[in-house]
Amino acid sequence: MASFKAPILVPLAIGMLLSGCGLAVPQKDPTRGNPIDKYRRTRQGKVESNIIANIRCEVTKGLYEAKESQVMDWLNDWGTTITLDLTWEDQSSLDPGFSYAGPIGTGKTFSVGTGLSLSAHATREETITFTLDNSVLLQEAALTRNSAGKLDCKALEDGTPVQSDLDIDGFIRDKTTIAGGNEARTRSIDQPQFSTFTDKLTFVAAYGGTVTPGWKLTRVSWNPSGTLAGATRTNTSLVVVTLGPLDKKASATSGPQLSEAARVNHNAALFGNLGAVVPRQ
Repeated sequence: MASFKAPILVPLAIGMLLSGCGLAVPQKDPTRGNPIDKYRRTRQGKVESNIIANIRCEVTKGLYEAKESQVMDWLNDWGTTITLDLTWEDQSSLDPGFSYAGPIGTGKTFSVGTGLSLSAHATREETITFTLDNSVLLQEAALTRNSAGKLDCKALEDGTPVQSDLDIDGFIRDKTTIAGGNEARTRSIDQPQFSTFTDKLTFVAAYGGTVTPGWKLTRVSWNPSGTLAGATRTNTSLVVVTLGPLDKKASATSGPQLSEAARVNHNAALFGNLGAVVPRQ
């Protein structure tokens, strides 16, 4: 029996390791952890902060370029609500099988097969929402343009999916093009042409692995078919950016807030509530 211990124990150990995924709260980065630096800042917190900085930079760049077109000066009185929703999802399964076959008499064979299926699923979701005053962003853009000569967000684009070029500034420039024409307005060009507009970006990345060992003794087979164990990690990043009229400016006790119609539109994009009712103005 000693000769069978190694081929049996190694796949079982790997299978148990894989199947443990989903039994606890998912770690944001299971390969690198979340260490704290000497300034008491977490690694993942810095990653998320950089994502937000990139989004803010692209919004600011788009606003400044739209303002320069002189057809969207009214954006100065608007605000921008940004939501960053990050989801980490772990799933695992353990599906061992066993079969036995042996003689029970002359020319007769008895066989039996059995199996067990186990699965685990855990999700961690974090959402950040904040509203910025466009007039403040435009002031920042002017200062940056005067000191650096241009607006550039490339230094903040240090990764893939949500950490890459999100082209939010391009989205705003497209709306500038629309506002400069007659198709979407029945009023003078110096007045707001939109009640609100929203950009929604979704990134989904999944990776995983399986273990499918099999071994057979004279009359006994372990895991004769199928997958013994498997695990999957799915990371979903959602960015929703909504521009709309400000309902109120920032004060000493609260930040700026978009109009009710713009907030409803933002939440509809965020939660997929396409049947949301926009209140009358």
